[in-house]
Amino acid sequence: MDVFEIEKEAGKARKAAAAASAAAAAAAAAAEGDGVGLKDHFKPLNELPAAQRQKELHKEIQFVEHTWPLEQLYSHFHTDPAQGLSEAQVVINRGRYGENRLTPGYVTPWWVRYLQQYTNFFSLLLIVASALCFVAYGIDPAHDKENLYLGIVLLVVVVVTASFTYWQEARSEHIMESFRHLIPATSRVVRNGHVQVVDAGELVPGDMVELSDGDKVPADIRVIEATDLMVDNSALTGESAAVERGTELAVDSEGRAVIEPLEAANLVFYATIVASGHGRGVVIGTGDNTAMGQIAGLAVLTPPVDTPLAAELKQFVGMISLMAVVMGLIFFGIGLLLGDPFLQTVVFGIGVIVANVPEGLLAAVTVSLALAAKRMHVRNVLVKNLQSVETLGSCTVIASDKTGTLTQNRMTVQHCWYDLRVFECPVARNRVEWEEVMKGPAAASAYEPQSPTFQKLQLVISLCSNAVFLTEGLVMGIEMRRREFDLHAAPCAGDASEQGLLRFVEPLRPAKELRDLYGKIFEVKFSSANKWQLSIHVQSAQNRLPPILVMKGAPEKVLERCAYILVNGQVFDLTSDSRRHFQEAYQQMGGFGERVLGMAFRDLEGFKNEFAFSHKPRPNFPTDGLTFVGMVSLMDPPRPGVVEAVAQCRRAAVKVIMVTGDHPITATAIATKVGILDAGKVESGSAAVVTGEDIRAWSALSPRDETAKWDEALSHDQVIFARVSPSHKLLLVEHCQRRGEIVAVTGDGVNDAPALKKADIGIAMGIGGKDVSKEAADMILMDDNFASIVSGVEEGRLIFDNLKKTICYALTVNIPELVPYLVNVLLGVPLALSTVLMLAICLGTDMLPAISLAYEEKESDIMDRPPRNPKRDRLVSWRLISHAYLIIGVVQTLAGFLAFLAVFNDYGYRPNMLLRIGFDFAHSPIICTLNSASEPYDCGYGCGPPVYSLGMPDTSSPPAAQPYCYQGCPMPNGNATRVVVDPFSEMGAGGFKGQQFCSLTCNTSAYAFPGGVLPPQCSNPAISSQVGFPGRQQLGKPLGPYNGWYWWGGRRQLQPNTQYQVEVLRYAQSAYFLAVIVTQWANLVVCKTRRLSVFQQGMHNHVLNFSLLFETLVAAALLYWPFLQEVFDTRPLNVLYWLIGLPFALTILAIGELRKLLIRRFPGGWMDRWTNW
Repeated sequence: MDVFEIEKEAGKARKAAAAASAAAAAAAAAAEGDGVGLKDHFKPLNELPAAQRQKELHKEIQFVEHTWPLEQLYSHFHTDPAQGLSEAQVVINRGRYGENRLTPGYVTPWWVRYLQQYTNFFSLLLIVASALCFVAYGIDPAHDKENLYLGIVLLVVVVVTASFTYWQEARSEHIMESFRHLIPATSRVVRNGHVQVVDAGELVPGDMVELSDGDKVPADIRVIEATDLMVDNSALTGESAAVERGTELAVDSEGRAVIEPLEAANLVFYATIVASGHGRGVVIGTGDNTAMGQIAGLAVLTPPVDTPLAAELKQFVGMISLMAVVMGLIFFGIGLLLGDPFLQTVVFGIGVIVANVPEGLLAAVTVSLALAAKRMHVRNVLVKNLQSVETLGSCTVIASDKTGTLTQNRMTVQHCWYDLRVFECPVARNRVEWEEVMKGPAAASAYEPQSPTFQKLQLVISLCSNAVFLTEGLVMGIEMRRREFDLHAAPCAGDASEQGLLRFVEPLRPAKELRDLYGKIFEVKFSSANKWQLSIHVQSAQNRLPPILVMKGAPEKVLERCAYILVNGQVFDLTSDSRRHFQEAYQQMGGFGERVLGMAFRDLEGFKNEFAFSHKPRPNFPTDGLTFVGMVSLMDPPRPGVVEAVAQCRRAAVKVIMVTGDHPITATAIATKVGILDAGKVESGSAAVVTGEDIRAWSALSPRDETAKWDEALSHDQVIFARVSPSHKLLLVEHCQRRGEIVAVTGDGVNDAPALKKADIGIAMGIGGKDVSKEAADMILMDDNFASIVSGVEEGRLIFDNLKKTICYALTVNIPELVPYLVNVLLGVPLALSTVLMLAICLGTDMLPAISLAYEEKESDIMDRPPRNPKRDRLVSWRLISHAYLIIGVVQTLAGFLAFLAVFNDYGYRPNMLLRIGFDFAHSPIICTLNSASEPYDCGYGCGPPVYSLGMPDTSSPPAAQPYCYQGCPMPNGNATRVVVDPFSEMGAGGFKGQQFCSLTCNTSAYAFPGGVLPPQCSNPAISSQVGFPGRQQLGKPLGPYNGWYWWGGRRQLQPNTQYQVEVLRYAQSAYFLAVIVTQWANLVVCKTRRLSVFQQGMHNHVLNFSLLFETLVAAALLYWPFLQEVFDTRPLNVLYWLIGLPFALTILAIGELRKLLIRRFPGGWMDRWTNW
């Protein structure tokens, strides 16, 4: 049975276009003596605007030349079948149609693409923040170097992140380069009556081109002469079987096209391969106006689609960036209202912005995706676009090719019919395996190798074939005896069906042995006219037996030439009863969707081996009166694991749509076999089989009706598409996306490039795929196996889960980074976490732990739940943010402030002292009044603008209240009995400075006290017990201790010392940083799972376990390595401060475990609804 049917008449629009074209051509020909060309009725695509060009490209391949009589074809292009084009006409046609080259798409320069990496919100925010830091440092370099360090770090973060993601940019230029590689270097043409070899790019419509075995077709060509011409269209259609091409005119009795150009037998297309035979034809399309040119245009003009992950990250970055800017501006305004210096307020706003931006998150996400891509490579999936990794996990539709993806791309014998019965044909890799199979359960329904009829069938199969194994140096008979040998993997040359037949008979007896025994004398190759092939072989070298004719072909055509049938090894007349058995078996085997071939033979009595056999003009030997032996049916069988993979897709609620160029019967059979279609559902209407003819008919409808037809087809749970063209595949993708589906598409041919690029994720074949399809795809299946796609879906879902965990972990630290700024501006408490330490958390201690979550193992139900809905199940949901910010983040912030206040308290600054003094804590000395118990209260800064001039103290009583002096207070003159040194002048130009001030106060200066007692006001540097924590940790310099005091305003006052304050602040900020790190240990463990208890999941993630150690070591290095202390302004803390965060870490663990327990126990309950992120 011939599985290829003649398609019906094209749609109304198509016919109208063809008629209009023909009318235009005729009218122009009548008006002009020199006729018209393609440019007159099809404007070259490269001259159309991009938008219009893309619209045109979505249409079917638009040729009508395959329907024209040869006289019209020659006249149209001003060519001669014998002489070809003249040189003058070549010049005219080149001017009219252009060169035979594809129009390259615009390629954005690499440096522009690199600079574009700096334009996302995070990068722009950090660039602006970095610039402001440099400006602040430039205005006041003497203030401190924190602004300089911060500016440098922010700039480095931006550059590294941009460089890391640069390589993921668009690949249009690579796609076009792949298409350029399709152009043959030279072609043989007839010009001026002579055969010439010219550059293929110089061809023009009308050129007479000669084609022969192995040639790459240089343009779209109408065949005018052909001898056994077979063309491999796999580069265009993706189907591996070579197709016959000839001169048949594809029109009906009224001259109208009856078949689409891609299936017309009298056309060969640009970049396809001549598999065998030779021919001649007229060029009818060059460059952009070829079928391949249209596909190239679609690939280049099809806009890339943002992956769902990219869209979500873009939305998340925008949201976080907006929040950062708004909060920065709000607190900038608050600072100005409070009267803070402008520069200080700007730097403060930068800190708020930096606190809101998770600088390391995008880098962590990128690294996590790269690691996942490496893991997928182990599962035979090569990832080109990192963000597509997650997309595969969220896809709802997989549109898969049949040949080579769902199937093995290897024709295999499935059934045979002889002795009036149908037998199964088990598959074996070698003789050893075949013997085991034939002794096992499969033998009950298998063929009988000892049957004389089967042995004759085996002989015909072996002889009537040109397929051979390409096993140089190997003896197949010996190799077949080795258990390790796999004949299905052995390289083989020949027609796909003949290769399948060869592999079928090889375990029985090597075909080469039979071919050597029965030498070939003569052969007639297969042709579409005959639909059979035959060969004549020697049966006896001494002519004791006549030559034997063996025939193979379409069963009904072979049967027409038979008068007898072989049954049980005996020849019987072919009766109506045997014909009925034949017809029943033929329909049964054809109904399996298998390609059926009939086998027959005849002993050529009266002929000798030396006879000069010929079949032209007519055979000089009998080709009828044959004996029919039997039939063999082949199909491209499903790949191992595909049935299970499709079933897994069903459980995961992923619809699998098979897309193929095969006949609907074959497509339905394979789809049923692999589980894409359920038997009987097509007849009941619950499944759909859509053909290319259907799609063409829909395109003739109004846009609304066409959309309705697509919706009707795609609404079926089970659907396949058969006999479709490249533009149909692209339409399928677009309509699925219009319906809100996340679409993954597989492809291997050049024709698949537009759909691969348009899809949410394009998947090319690594073995059978063309370079163009690989360039356009996001992923490449290294083993061409559909089952690997399903493994990728599972991996993609795991990646989504792990990315959520990474983001949750990274976001929690935003709260303990942001709250110190809020407390600083609202309550006036000194800043608990510096901006540099904030970046140390985001880019240092947290980076590896965040990445380590990418290594977390999957949770058990990952493939039993439907794909996530990108509109509902977001990567960053409000539940995740509330969990990270309002639960974990709050606990971490409390831990940090407890450590921060504990250090201040230990160094003498009680919490109540810190309110409203935090704005200039590191820059101005603080004075506090002491009560009778020597406890400070009523604290403030000593360096403020003067309120009134310095008064003279009374020598008999404590001095009166004195002013705060910003520029230093002048020494009093007159009759003063005591000189009062202004203790608040160390920051001013007119007063004492730093250590000098301390020395003078201790040794040479005194304050006025009652009775004139002059106690020293600075500590002796040698007395360590007065410096820092007695017995614990000393401050770095011999400065005045906290308990030094003096009289002022009639009360004891604390000794002011700015350097001491700076040191205490650095210790306190280091303690806050450390407490956050300790709580991040627990946060990391909690983020390991979304539902399972950490005790169920276990601590098997060795990378995560190491990251806990790494995080701790980095924190210790920042605190105790002198070089890093200088860079990050940290101080070495006593080991006791490591314990402050532990209770809070345990609290985080307890909250996480309780939350997950309630989610598991009460699915759908309030805890599940409100906290299950």
